[in-house]
Amino acid sequence: MNEAVKTWRIIDILKVSEKLLGEKGIDSPRLNAELLLCNTLNSERMKLYLDFEKPLTQSELDNYRIKIKRRLNREPLQYITGSAGFYGLSFEVNPSVLIPRPETELLVEKSLDFIKKRRLENPKLLEIGTGSGCISIAIASSITCEIDAVDISNDALMVAQINSETNNTTPKITFRNKDLFNDIQSLAGYDLIISNPPYIALDEIQGLQEEVKDFEPLGALTDNKDGLEFYRKIIELAKYSDGITNILLEVGDGKKEEVESLLHKNKITKYEFYKDLLKTDRVLHLEI
Repeated sequence: MNEAVKTWRIIDILKVSEKLLGEKGIDSPRLNAELLLCNTLNSERMKLYLDFEKPLTQSELDNYRIKIKRRLNREPLQYITGSAGFYGLSFEVNPSVLIPRPETELLVEKSLDFIKKRRLENPKLLEIGTGSGCISIAIASSITCEIDAVDISNDALMVAQINSETNNTTPKITFRNKDLFNDIQSLAGYDLIISNPPYIALDEIQGLQEEVKDFEPLGALTDNKDGLEFYRKIIELAKYSDGITNILLEVGDGKKEEVESLLHKNKITKYEFYKDLLKTDRVLHLEI
């Protein structure tokens, strides 16, 4: 940034930041610059435009420069600001949890559709791998329900608990530290099982964006194998649980054929894939 300019106005700093971010190949550089400045000034984006000529204090400038440097280093915007939007709600995020994605909202929508169609009153749900808690919290903010939300990471569960308190869903959700492969013996007793599992194969990690592979928690991205271990375990538990188990799972880009092959190997015939807004098969409903 040009040190010759003694006074930095909002319009000046945004122009320079946009250029720097764009040269580094950051997607939507202007939006990134604006959101980081909003975070620095504790301001709404509209106010930036109203205050274009307003000069920044040295403290504001220093704070903003640190954030821009972090973004230039490919650290995700949401980790820098400490928050992410999901299903109309705001969630605290840090490197202990995955950043909520818009496409995952389909998992929430299909969960709510299932509950509505089955006319379930105060349904009991299990979420496997809750992370930031965004899925369970989005569901609990919409209906009366009981949710057991489990994760292997205590750090993630701390974030989820904070998010649940912030979004007023604490009475509806119980967060527990559990490992799917060692601590869960049955899926019986739940009206619905939901999960956005680690579905990226280990050999695909290096092909991900730097923001993802270098900053988001590896254990929430991959099973360190072929990306199907969580599906296998959930199916196995469902097959040996009493009664019928309904499950909604997020599916990775281009993973439909692999997942469907797994279903056929397990002789599962009652299933349906749902497409997201980009026409990608994103959510799988299966009944076992």
